[in-house]
Amino acid sequence: MSGYSASLCHAGTGLFLLGLLTGFAIPAFRSPRIGLSAHLAAIESGLGLIAFGLLLPRLSISPALAAGVARVLPASLYVLWIGLVFAAALGTGRALPIAGAGHTAQAWQENVARILISAGSLGSAGAVAALLIRWRWGA
Repeated sequence: MSGYSASLCHAGTGLFLLGLLTGFAIPAFRSPRIGLSAHLAAIESGLGLIAFGLLLPRLSISPALAAGVARVLPASLYVLWIGLVFAAALGTGRALPIAGAGHTAQAWQENVARILISAGSLGSAGAVAALLIRWRWGA
């Protein structure tokens, strides 16, 4: 499990760095409010991945579940960040109506942003739910 733990921590640190860098780009985005969402989502998701990585060795879960969480959780959170950056850059206001209020983009751009954000959100929620369902503290 230590390999999965290190993998989650490494992915989290990378996502945290991307979040910091995204913060510098906020003024350049077509929708700065969605850019702020991308910035905060990456920072919080990166910290979450680090926390899960540090917690994983203390849990009594099967190696298969640990492998699944270590693959699905980082991938889905990176996809979520990519979707938010895409939405911020193109101003897809219909994909995120509150943060993107007043912005519109082409239909295909709205759909791509919606798919990326939905897939990332569902994947991360599924991985965390699976972990919580099987949660038992180790000895």
